Amino acid sequence: MHPVAQISQQLLLGNAVRENHALEHATIALLANRFPDVRFAGVSFAAGFFIFGDVPTDAIMPAALEALERLRGSEPGLAIHERCGTNLAVAGLLTGLAAMTVTRMRKPYNTFNNVVLASTGALILARPLGMIAQRYVTTHTPNESMRILSIHQLSWMGSPAHFVRTDNPGAAGIFALLTIGAGREYNPPPPKQNMAVLNKTN
Repeated sequence: MHPVAQISQQLLLGNAVRENHALEHATIALLANRFPDVRFAGVSFAAGFFIFGDVPTDAIMPAALEALERLRGSEPGLAIHERCGTNLAVAGLLTGLAAMTVTRMRKPYNTFNNVVLASTGALILARPLGMIAQRYVTTHTPNESMRILSIHQLSWMGSPAHFVRTDNPGAAGIFALLTIGAGREYNPPPPKQNMAVLNKTN
C-alpha cells in the first residue's frame, strides 16, 4: 500500500486499519491462551500491527494465521477485546462529558457528590459502549484479500515486540484514488538489521 494511502487510512480510520485491529485482537487472544503468564499489548496501522510481549517469534505466525481463519469463519467475535484502547477512550470521553455537564448545572445540582455520581455512571456505561464502538467503528472482519506477509522481530524501549506485516488491497477503497499519478505501486524498503524478516508467506 502506498504511503499516502497508509497515512490517510490511519487518520480516517480506514478499513485497512480496522481489519488489522481486528486481527491484532484475535492474534493476542490466541497467544494469551498459549502463554497465560505473558502480558500482551498491541497497536495497529494500515500496513500491519505490533504485538508487545515476550514470546517466541515462531509462535506469532501460526497464531496470526489461525486468528485470520477464525475471524473469517465462525468466530468474528475474536475481533473484540475487553482491554482495547477503544474502551479507555470511550470511558474517558463519557466521564469527562458527565463531569462537565454536572459542573455547568445550576445550584444545588452542581455539587461534588453529583459530579462523582455522574462520573461513576459514565464509567459503568463505558464498558458496553466501548465494546459496541469496537464492533462497529474501530474493527472490521478481514476480507478475503488480506494476507499476512511477514513477521519482524524488534525491541521497543528494551521490551521484546513483533511487527506483523500485512497486505490488504481489498481494503483500499477510496484511498486507492489518492495514489493515482503516484507512479507504480509502492514497495516498502527492506527492514533494517534490527528488524530482520523472520518468516514470509506468499
